[in-house]
Amino acid sequence: MSRGRRGSRSCAFSLVEMLIALAISAVLLVATLVALRVSFASYRVNSDLASTHAVGRMVVQRMTTMIRSGEAFRPLPADVRDRVVRSDFIEFYHPDTGNLVTVSWDRIAGRLEYRMDGGLPVTLLEGVVTRTDEEGRVVQPFRLEWEPGRRVHRVTIDLMIIPDDSISTPAGTGPPGPGAGNGIRPIRLVASAMPRSAMF
Repeated sequence: MSRGRRGSRSCAFSLVEMLIALAISAVLLVATLVALRVSFASYRVNSDLASTHAVGRMVVQRMTTMIRSGEAFRPLPADVRDRVVRSDFIEFYHPDTGNLVTVSWDRIAGRLEYRMDGGLPVTLLEGVVTRTDEEGRVVQPFRLEWEPGRRVHRVTIDLMIIPDDSISTPAGTGPPGPGAGNGIRPIRLVASAMPRSAMF
């Protein structure tokens, strides 16, 4: 009888062995979940970057098209001798319709807005944040290069955008979240356009 009992004991796991197996399983499960979380976070960052870049390029393309057909640009230089004006807004008339088009940057809300004849603003792009130069001064998003005689030679658009998958061109709600806090680097979009009136 004693031999039979010894044989039955050798076939089962002890409590210590079971606890060790559970501990190893728990460690492997936690490692798998951490890897999945990192993978999902990486996917979201890449998705945000791609979405924001596509929407931002579309808006910049639309603005450069409007600038090429525009005339009578503002703001004007404060001094006749000034050749470059930096501003947080740009105004011009559309030659076909005669409408006054205003594109402005709302620094507090982080939005690029569009108005027609001083009407209600329509959001062109959200998540537009402040960019500073090497000396810490705010860089305005619009740069107008003037020729003598009050003619605009070139308009440059320089935008800094926080990547966000929910970013869109229609009006949104609330200011954009802080992009620097979540480890996502802003996207910088720069484009230049020459009005057709300056070409001839």
